Amino acid sequence: MMTATMTQGVYLNIPRADWTLLQELVSRFGWQSQTREQLLEEFMGTRPQNIDLTEDDIMNEVRAVRYQ
Repeated sequence: MMTATMTQGVYLNIPRADWTLLQELVSRFGWQSQTREQLLEEFMGTRPQNIDLTEDDIMNEVRAVRYQ
């Protein structure tokens, strides 16, 4: 099994017609692949759903970062 320290993330733009060929190579070599949409969906699934912040809380954070 590959660990995160042994892998290199790569973003490719390929024609949709070639996606099947790439998926076959991924499968044969035991690699992992995700589309940009799948990656975004996975990220959004890990984000908190209900955040208890007021507008003042947000502005205080912005000011703290901007004017530190």
